Amino acid sequence: MTIRPLGAACAAAALFLIAGCEEQTPGTASPQTSAVPSTSEAPATSTTQASASKPSATAATVSEATTPTAGGAVAHTPDGAASVMEEYHHALGDKDLETVCRITGPAFDGGMKECRQLTPMQFGMLSADDVKKLKATRVDRAKLQSKGPDKVVVPPGAIAPQIAMMAAQPKTFTMAWRGGTWVIVD
Repeated sequence: MTIRPLGAACAAAALFLIAGCEEQTPGTASPQTSAVPSTSEAPATSTTQASASKPSATAATVSEATTPTAGGAVAHTPDGAASVMEEYHHALGDKDLETVCRITGPAFDGGMKECRQLTPMQFGMLSADDVKKLKATRVDRAKLQSKGPDKVVVPPGAIAPQIAMMAAQPKTFTMAWRGGTWVIVD
């Protein structure tokens, strides 16, 4: 998703989708770029694939948890992406500008600066009911689509409850693994 200065309402509608309150156990190794880790890096609870000819929608990404620049540890898995999507929604409900922009800044053409300019307008558009729903947001992990080791697609039906703006303008979000955490890129 590339957000262009089309007005605060369009920008706000395009941003509504990411968060993560569930904590993961932090690891110690750097994030990897391969879908198949070495045996020393594979977590005990992850599923790896011996062959790349038959990729799995949910097990294509396997890595240890790493600590992002802010917040708790995030797993380099689709479940970790879902946690960050939830964290984003909860931050919207809390009107936490730094967390919202840490997660969505890459989706803006102007990066963090543009995010910090437009997001306060988005906060002003939230009703008390919207805030309550955002703080209760959960992502259905079964509905996520893994697109390789560093990309997860979150369809609108994976997020509940949805605020009115999200329901009126459903959007599929693409998350990417960058800098040791998941961020929204489209």
